Amino acid sequence: AICEEIRELYAYWRDGYQTPGQRLNALLPEEERRAIRAGVYHSGGLDFTHRIPDYPTALRVGLGGIRQQAAEKLAVAKGKGAEAKKRRAFYRAVIIVCEAVLAYAARYAAEARRLAAGETNPSRRRELEHLAAICARVPRYPARTFWEALQAVWFLHIADEAEAQGSAQSFGRFDQYLYPYYVADLRTGRLTREQALELLQCFWLKCYKTFDFQYALIGGVKPDGSDGTNELSYLCLEATESLRIPRDLGVRVHAGTPEPFLRQAAEVASLGLGRPDFWNDEVSIEALTRHGIPLEEARDYAVIGCVEVTLPGRCNPRTMGHSLNLTKCLELALNNGRCQLTGERVGLPTGEHFATYAELHAAYRRQVAHFVRLALIHNLRAQQLQAEEYPQPFLSALTRGCLESGRDVMDGGAPYNPAGVNLLGIANVANALRAIKQLVFEERRVGLGTLRAALRNNFEGQERLRQQLLHRVAKFGNGEGSVDRIAAEEAAFYCEEVAKYRTREGGRFHPLIFATSSVSLYSFGPCTGASADGRRAGEPLAISCNPSPGTAVQGPTALLRSVTQLDFTRTPGGVSFILDLDPTAVEGPAGAEKLAALISTYFREGGMEMGLNVVGEETLRAAQREPERYHHLMVRVFGFSTQFVALDRATQEYIIQRLGQERGERK
Repeated sequence: AICEEIRELYAYWRDGYQTPGQRLNALLPEEERRAIRAGVYHSGGLDFTHRIPDYPTALRVGLGGIRQQAAEKLAVAKGKGAEAKKRRAFYRAVIIVCEAVLAYAARYAAEARRLAAGETNPSRRRELEHLAAICARVPRYPARTFWEALQAVWFLHIADEAEAQGSAQSFGRFDQYLYPYYVADLRTGRLTREQALELLQCFWLKCYKTFDFQYALIGGVKPDGSDGTNELSYLCLEATESLRIPRDLGVRVHAGTPEPFLRQAAEVASLGLGRPDFWNDEVSIEALTRHGIPLEEARDYAVIGCVEVTLPGRCNPRTMGHSLNLTKCLELALNNGRCQLTGERVGLPTGEHFATYAELHAAYRRQVAHFVRLALIHNLRAQQLQAEEYPQPFLSALTRGCLESGRDVMDGGAPYNPAGVNLLGIANVANALRAIKQLVFEERRVGLGTLRAALRNNFEGQERLRQQLLHRVAKFGNGEGSVDRIAAEEAAFYCEEVAKYRTREGGRFHPLIFATSSVSLYSFGPCTGASADGRRAGEPLAISCNPSPGTAVQGPTALLRSVTQLDFTRTPGGVSFILDLDPTAVEGPAGAEKLAALISTYFREGGMEMGLNVVGEETLRAAQREPERYHHLMVRVFGFSTQFVALDRATQEYIIQRLGQERGERK
């Protein structure tokens, strides 16, 4: 009987299994398939990764306690209907996954005891015996010490990764929930500051070995509004500085952030690790409360993976529902809804002849609204599929509200059910709209038909026009109000359209402005024809809030002025902005102080997030020539930091080109 069951299971996985993505794609109508093929949007909707379990509760009650709660709920779960059966299945699933994780930890305890028995070095034997005792206790029971708490978090993290089968499982407000254990150990003499630092360094190295955007956030306000910076916040920075490895670490900043803490964080950022990045509490919290999150909950926000904002242990993990390509929407508006590269009908037939800029602008916005609707329909379809067929019992066990409601986190069990939805190409579309408005409708230097033909032919024989588009018109990133206002208005319009819809559970869609280099280089860029900002067909699009490479020529202050024109209280899902600085800008004793002042000023003016690349082009070129000598060189890519030499050549060139804009290079 067992062999027969194994054969049936094997046949299912061999012949009948479809991945969640395959299942979702099978449900797509042709209209959506065309839009996705053309690079108008990418709409996954499914999200198994990008999650932060409720680590504080797990440390406080232990996974054995959570298992016991599920068992008690199962014992009283009555009824014969479908909902009652689903609740019982949910509680049984939670019990099974909890027992699996406890068995996993017990095997580590047994192995540590085995190693200790054969160890001849007394010091190492005592250490192994101590490790065995820790693994025998956590995560089954509540953690009592800092070491136990760290070990429990790691076990739970590994289990979370196993269920998600992906990346970007993150740690939330790491310094906040671990600090009580650290303080208790210092007071009782169980631990010194130096020993705690060594444990953190070991933890950081474990994360580095399994690198997958395992974000930890430190600093910021507590739920009551007071400053949460503590000694552990400083130790996290110190561990990062001492190891010099890519550790996805973020620092929350607010008006009451201690100056020494911000300065130390700036010192670490100036090392060229691409970390930490910085978050503005005032703007981030207002963005969440503006979208219906209670103030105390909003103050406890954390970041997942790259730059995606969530409420740790209180949300479903849907942070990257779709990415919408605004530049492609403008392309379709200029071509009566047809793809410039293939001629295929993809968008709405909004016409080709526009007597005024207002008419063209209205056609562009009709395309944006249309594809927001299609992408969100796709999101809702994915949310329904995930709720019905792809439960997440372990994450549910570590998400508040799920045990109480008897519902999986993907089926409305969490108290909050937002979904992040992404905006891409804001700099390109702002630059292009400004160019059309100025050169076609205001100065009448070129006819719309001539421009459209040049774009369709990828500027073949029209290099003079391309240079006008590049150099005669203001570009986002230079503090020029005429184009910065367009960027702000189009980002706001996208957010307004998104606000018209709700998630499957009645939550809000949370806009974010974030795009990966890989999407720009390999997905949307190649699918997008030549654009009126002077960009050739197939070239990369601007990522996130950053300007198009090579177009920000007035220095970092002007760049920050442009970025802060965007209203980030409309983007509770998160944003990414990377500032590239030459190392000479932050070197010397006053370098970190100047950088801290720059961050503070940017945040006072309304910036939400800032990541930093402190590296020169000469160093990057040297790393390309002799990669074996530069394994230590880290760069901020889009939302994460990694070894420069580990990136493919196209991404390396994209980063180098972006650095060139600091020197005013434009082609």
